[in-house]
Amino acid sequence: MCRRWAVAIPVVGLLIVLCYFFVDRPVARFVHDHPPFPEALVEWSALLSDWPYIAAGLVVTGAVAWRFCQRAGRLQTVLMALAASLATSVVLKQLLKWVFGRTWPKTQVGGAPSWIGSSAYGFHPFHFGSGYASFPSGHAALVCSVLSVLWHTHPRWRWLWAVLGLVLCVALVGMNFHFVGDVLAGALLGCITGSAMTALFRLDRT
Repeated sequence: MCRRWAVAIPVVGLLIVLCYFFVDRPVARFVHDHPPFPEALVEWSALLSDWPYIAAGLVVTGAVAWRFCQRAGRLQTVLMALAASLATSVVLKQLLKWVFGRTWPKTQVGGAPSWIGSSAYGFHPFHFGSGYASFPSGHAALVCSVLSVLWHTHPRWRWLWAVLGLVLCVALVGMNFHFVGDVLAGALLGCITGSAMTALFRLDRT
């Protein structure tokens, strides 16, 4: 597994750099000028933007409570791996958002700088504030952290996990919630944490 990640991380990192210089701004502008989703859907999705974090909290709380009350079999262990993966992803994505301090493609918070709203573009390392939290995508990280665990523990349904992950990533870009590079970084983070927790809980299916 380590060998695979030693290749995947530099490759995705290079893709993120290429996106920063050549892809992110044109795609964000194109999506803004030719929105692929109805405005009502975008607004409705924004209202639900906190649901992954609420779900993550419920999964972590439920898994710990179940483990504390009674030790069960593989299903419980999978749930514990999911909880650990979600919790780790939340912490790491928040730390990385602060480290990179990237502005958004489109203003998500009142007055926040963005590429569409004020031509603000770039990274501002160690810059606090919700206006500088686009990179990496937290939603992509959380969802991919779950899908990564399921990818390893339920390989029969890998086609479904791949489709779900792709749909989410496309939607995040298509609604101008994130740049392409943000989504790539978030997905990579989620896949790494999911794979790590699968290995930690020894859930790789034989």
